[in-house]
Amino acid sequence: MTLRVPPDKLRAVNLAIERSAWGAFHTEFYPTHDFIPVWKETRAKVLDTQPSP
Repeated sequence: MTLRVPPDKLRAVNLAIERSAWGAFHTEFYPTHDFIPVWKETRAKVLDTQPSP
């Protein structure tokens, strides 16, 4: 399952799931970062600074 939450809410979501919803299941959290917006911005800056052929 993928769940997007603001970073400051991750701990609260983790605790809520571990304490209630998944009692019979083992839970693991793997926080990740959505890098695509950062990559697009960086790529656009690089392309804008390159001289035209």
